[in-house]
Amino acid sequence: MRNSKVNSWWRCGAGVWLAAACVAAPAMAQEKLEQSTRDQAPGAEPQTPERLGAKALALFEKGEYDAAEALLQKQLALQPGNFVAWYNIASCRAMAGKPGPAMEALENAVENGFCDGVQMAKDPALKSLHEEARFKALQAAWDQVLIARRDANLKRCEEIFKGREYTTATDDELRTAYRSAFNEKAFGEARAEITRIARWADKNLFPGILDPAQMKNDAWVVVVLPTRLDFGRFIVSLYGPDAISGNSMIGGAYEHDEKRLVSMDIGSTMRHEFFHVLHWRSCTRLGQMHPIWIQEGLCSLIEDYDVEAGNVVPVASWRINIAQRLEKINKLMTIEQLAAMNQSAFGGRRPLANYAQARAVFLYLYSRGKLKDWYVHYTEHFKEDPSGIKAIEAVLGKSIAEVNRDYRVWLKALPPVPEQIKAGAASLGMDVDSGSGEGPVVAEVDRKLKNMPDSKTAIRRGDVITSIDGKPVRDIAELVRVLGPYKVGDVVEVEYRRVKKFSTTKVTLVPR
Repeated sequence: MRNSKVNSWWRCGAGVWLAAACVAAPAMAQEKLEQSTRDQAPGAEPQTPERLGAKALALFEKGEYDAAEALLQKQLALQPGNFVAWYNIASCRAMAGKPGPAMEALENAVENGFCDGVQMAKDPALKSLHEEARFKALQAAWDQVLIARRDANLKRCEEIFKGREYTTATDDELRTAYRSAFNEKAFGEARAEITRIARWADKNLFPGILDPAQMKNDAWVVVVLPTRLDFGRFIVSLYGPDAISGNSMIGGAYEHDEKRLVSMDIGSTMRHEFFHVLHWRSCTRLGQMHPIWIQEGLCSLIEDYDVEAGNVVPVASWRINIAQRLEKINKLMTIEQLAAMNQSAFGGRRPLANYAQARAVFLYLYSRGKLKDWYVHYTEHFKEDPSGIKAIEAVLGKSIAEVNRDYRVWLKALPPVPEQIKAGAASLGMDVDSGSGEGPVVAEVDRKLKNMPDSKTAIRRGDVITSIDGKPVRDIAELVRVLGPYKVGDVVEVEYRRVKKFSTTKVTLVPR
């Protein structure tokens, strides 16, 4: 489960109103917010930043720009440095015919993190500023703005995730920076994984996502691969203590406002969250905000894949098992019902079921060879149908009722994916525990089995398993899935890490 944070744009007649993601407030701002709430009269509506922003939007739409700015100034008092509030103040001032003060607010927005040059250029609320010398100078220096934003973001990550184990790097091709606590080999594999995913997305889903000319306007993103301890501290600071407990613990997050991705592993979580980066870049270029079921469905799709003839091929996973169980008890939602869910409902009481169903729909489209066709049609006709339903009908040439029937038949026919190694099934002959994101850790080896003929390279307790026959296994679920097709007696090559040394050994699979 990922539960990535998002932000959105409120579109109104006068312009584009920027609405922030719900991000963790600095301690000082949080204290001001709590004090403000305590100081209110009993029974009064809490003056949270979100409520102030919503009220300011209502006034903005009525043309009451000065009154809207007054509320945004209160929002800034609670959240100093909030670039969203500064950008919206710039919109209010520009619409009120105050170009100088509007430019000052826009420059403050940029200084505090605003980095969407496409929106700034297209926003009708800022049109009156286009001939201003300061606006033209800002646009001319946009490359430097994005670099400065990257460097400030990276510096902030270095302050949060610090220690001798961390290394820093940048990737000009993908416009990513890295802060990693993983060993050199694992970090290199993580970067290769991200590159592989980006190239698959460019070819199979988001047209031109790696086109250098279009990427010039894309903001840089910092990818953080922390220690398990640092990850726990960070994710609790964002979501609270429940984020790292229970069956639905959060494994990573992409904060779009912050342009920061944090993942506890270099496997399915990292793939999911980096796909959010690519999808947001596509949406930003298009000026579109796609619904939650599309966001999470697409990003869940790339979590599990095989490589066939050098090509990435998304495959069924444990999420598909959930969708199949829902279908079996007649609880599987129709695609229209899934598409109608808002963000609150999607991530509410049964998030795993919703993620599973969203992934299943896009795996179905991929299996029919229509995934890219769907995205192209959807984005071209977004204003007509933001839900994505009409695009599905168009590319499959069927009514949505017919699609639902075909989708159910397809889902039922998929072989279930192993979620555990059952008694008698092929196994490595060892017990494993969850690791720190590089791979499962060996807890116990049954030496009586004698299924590792080379004693010099035999796996021991404490070794970290990283791949089987060249297929990465970054967590227990991935290890179980990869072992699924094998039979007892098959011989596999297992790569593992022992402290700092990497080795491989042959293992004959034995019944569990």
